[in-house]
Parts: sequence; structure tokens; C-alpha cells
Amino acid sequence: MTTILIVDDDPMILESTQLYLESQGFDTLCAHDGDEAFEQINANRVHVALVDIFMPKRDGYQFILTLKDSLPIIAMSGVSSSRFEPLEFAQILGASATLSKPFEPRKLLQTIDHLLKTAH
Repeated sequence: MTTILIVDDDPMILESTQLYLESQGFDTLCAHDGDEAFEQINANRVHVALVDIFMPKRDGYQFILTLKDSLPIIAMSGVSSSRFEPLEFAQILGASATLSKPFEPRKLLQTIDHLLKTAH
């Protein structure tokens, strides 16, 4: 079974994404911040991580820099401006894919499927 780690400090996004992915047949793990995410990675086999950029403790950028060579990472953010595009920076750092929040569930599934097919 494919396990997706969802990392977001917004409980509504965390829960709704978890419920959706489980309804699509994935196993899920959740973390509210970067520290919890690293605990989940160390304790479980994770196939794809869906990681918010802006979180307390360790942010998504730190997560990407540390684990970009270990597993596919989808960076997500609802922040955007003409001066700084967080998702573009996430890709420069090594994120496998990006999603702007709010994202369509279908787009999330397409992204996960693509990463799983190209991971090996």
C-alpha cells in the first residue's frame, strides 16, 4: 500500500486531505509541523510527502532540503506575491512538484500518480 505523509499546520487542510486520500485507497500519515514530519519519516515507510511551505518549527523548505533525495516531495502553499513565489523557490530547492492551495483533489491525485510512476 502507498503511504502519503501530509504535513500542514492548518488542521482543516490536514484532515480534509487525509480523508480524501484515504477514500482513494492511500494510507496516510499526518504531521502538524516539520518536527513531527521528521518523526513520521523516521518511524514509517513513506512513498510521497505533501508538505506545506510555511509552518512552525521546521518549515517546508528545510524538509525539502533534507529529504529531496530520499522521497518525492510535493510542496504546497497558499501564499503568492509578485515579489516572491514560494512554490518556485521550493522547486529550485528540490521539490518534485508543487500545488497552490486551495488545490483540486483531481490535481493532487494526478500529481501523486505521476510521482509514483516516475520514482522508480
